[in-house]
Amino acid sequence: MADGEAPGQAWGNEVSGSVHSLVQGRSFDNATIQFFGSAPRPALGTPSLLPPSPGPYTDRHAVHQRLDQLSDRGIGMVQLGGVAGVGKSATAVRYLRDHSGRYRGGVYYADLGGGRDGLGVSVAEALDGWLVATGVLPAEVPPGLAARSALFRRITADAPVAVLIDDPASAAQVAALCPTAEGSLTMVTAHHELPGIRIAHGAEFVRLPMLERVHALELLAELVGGDRMRAELDAFEQLAAFSEGHPLMLRVIAAELNRGRWDSAGELVQQLADTRSRLQTSERIMASGGDYSVNAALELSVGGLSGQARTLLWALASHPGAEFGPDLVAFLQSDSGALAPARRWRLHNLVQDYVRREAASDPAAFTATEKAIIGWYLRRTAVADRARSPRWHIGPDFEDEPRFADAEAAARWLEAEHVNLRNAVVAASDLGEPDIVWQLCEVLWGLYFWSNDFADWIDTHRLGIESAARIGHRAAEARIRLQLGFAYFNQEDLEQAAAEFALAVPLAEASGMGKLLAAAVESAGLADLRLGRPERALAAFDRVLTLVEADPEAGVAAVGNVQRHRARALGALGRHAEAVEVVNEHAIPAYEADGSSGYNLARTLVDLGDLLIAAGRADEAVERLHHAIAEFGRLRNPLQGAVALTALASAYEALGDVESAGSALDRAAEVYEALGSLKAAEVRARAEALRNRG
Repeated sequence: MADGEAPGQAWGNEVSGSVHSLVQGRSFDNATIQFFGSAPRPALGTPSLLPPSPGPYTDRHAVHQRLDQLSDRGIGMVQLGGVAGVGKSATAVRYLRDHSGRYRGGVYYADLGGGRDGLGVSVAEALDGWLVATGVLPAEVPPGLAARSALFRRITADAPVAVLIDDPASAAQVAALCPTAEGSLTMVTAHHELPGIRIAHGAEFVRLPMLERVHALELLAELVGGDRMRAELDAFEQLAAFSEGHPLMLRVIAAELNRGRWDSAGELVQQLADTRSRLQTSERIMASGGDYSVNAALELSVGGLSGQARTLLWALASHPGAEFGPDLVAFLQSDSGALAPARRWRLHNLVQDYVRREAASDPAAFTATEKAIIGWYLRRTAVADRARSPRWHIGPDFEDEPRFADAEAAARWLEAEHVNLRNAVVAASDLGEPDIVWQLCEVLWGLYFWSNDFADWIDTHRLGIESAARIGHRAAEARIRLQLGFAYFNQEDLEQAAAEFALAVPLAEASGMGKLLAAAVESAGLADLRLGRPERALAAFDRVLTLVEADPEAGVAAVGNVQRHRARALGALGRHAEAVEVVNEHAIPAYEADGSSGYNLARTLVDLGDLLIAAGRADEAVERLHHAIAEFGRLRNPLQGAVALTALASAYEALGDVESAGSALDRAAEVYEALGSLKAAEVRARAEALRNRG
């Protein structure tokens, strides 16, 4: 595992990335080197990311008129408030869909879930989806939240856009998603007004009331049919009154009537009244603060499900999140035919709260199902991690578990399940299952190394370290500390990374695992190198080389990695000729013998280019750097291609070719800009300074 290397063997075996860029040109003497970041983006339609409308919709004319008035006054943010299920999201979706022509830059949507575990996406994930919708390729989305937010604003700066944010936990979340183009509108839904949102954003608060009786009846008629309602108008009047104008409650009632369980609407009225009366005397419901009418309707509706559907719903009460896919349904030995057609499903928060409360009445069954689901996530994640990289695991590999079709399929599954996976780690910790906690953390490398979701990475791995330490599993603690260290390393928090690596070394020594010790010592050496301590780094890499050469399972790519790191340390010490010899005689031949280390070989060529420039042999560096650029293009990795381009610029500058140096820097800056990297400004400034000197 190395500085920016694809994860393979613990000490850096190579895995090809899946990042989009392109390099063209057979001969590089006069070639134009063009990465995707400098090319026109594919033509896409105006993004419209609103969720589907929930069906019949009524009596929000006054709210629409109020929104129109605020828009005419130039108000750029509106918060819709009201109780759960009152129709805040439905109203916002309908309004924005009706007025989408105002927003030439597109309409964007994010459900943040109110900060509740298992619900919604993170702000960073929302921006990821929005950027992809604008034409940014997935691999070009910047890893950092601030960079994603800045890139979204830059892309949408030329035309007004609308943004709908469902259920944020704070005004700070809203701030990161706000567009800046003139004429844009941000709509926020939440039960209560967010503290500080008026002051920070000049937002106006609009509360959605319950439906009036006449409009409640209108919605029921839309849902069950006008003829049926007119035939039992008195009963429907009572149902509307029972609902108290709550739109979600009305939909539950309509679903019950349409299911055919009741001979008449009057029969349902009586049953609902009896159920509510019972619930009002239930200490369990009263203690939960539940709404008696809603709970009564939900109890009646759930009771009417088929046995299979009810069993599935009760099992899902133990699921660590709200969203789930067909593979989980299959694991629970249920039939997805009991669900509406979809790729993935999600329980409404009111339904989820109700089912969890009811299922908790049998805590033993609830816990057993919860543990089974978490175990399933561990097995699937282990398989996904192995599909993304051939790195070894301390925990089990679950060889009998079905495989993913390919690395891309594994990546898609990990991305879809990332919230559930984070929650599974927390749930396993709460359940007192330390082995499951650290094993989950270990195999989450395939998700976090590529996504750089640093908050979840750090939080889960702290739990993993605590769990491994509690049971005295030194090897597991060392492995999770190394993975946590790379979260800090990738954030440029090098001192914290070095501290984690240093703690991992004695644990790895005590474990007796040579390859784990090699990984720990190499990681510590990488931190020393970045912290300006090349003597310590070289000593660490020399020790790793001894360990790797003594390990028959290490493989030649592992030798190539450590030799490359040795060369970098030698170069930092000014021993350039020796460093070049190490690369040419040891690192490159090792990668070539491995045959599957294209990424690391290209990284080595960039390092060799830097060493040759420092040694006064810039003419030799140019050819190596062109080869590296071509390889990064083949691997579709624009970030490393930009690094190679900046090194190429240094080679041309050393040769006095200012024009070629400036051109390479321009191309690198275009890539960094496409990635939202702050390094773009630095490279642009370097190009300008170079031309001014020339």
